[in-house]
Amino acid sequence: MSGALLVIDSLASFLLRNYVNPFEVFGDLLLIESAALFLTAGIIDFGSSLGFVQFKKAMASSKEPFSAAARKDMERRALVFVTSGSTLLGLLVLFAVFTN
Repeated sequence: MSGALLVIDSLASFLLRNYVNPFEVFGDLLLIESAALFLTAGIIDFGSSLGFVQFKKAMASSKEPFSAAARKDMERRALVFVTSGSTLLGLLVLFAVFTN
């Protein structure tokens, strides 16, 4: 995840040097980063779901049983990414309202 954010931030520095209006680029990057955070949260949450655990058992002969405690732990981990993505999305809305 940190590698993806590093790529996005390096893209940001390139675009900020070459664009006339840096707020347009900043808004685009906020949208991309919030989308990446939401997708990461979804993947984390989906990875511990009952359906995915049963799919792993059927396809990969995994012996790992479904655990409600592990599911709750993954939901807490995903909540961090959802909160960060929501914060960035809120900042994007504020920039959109106040820059025009």
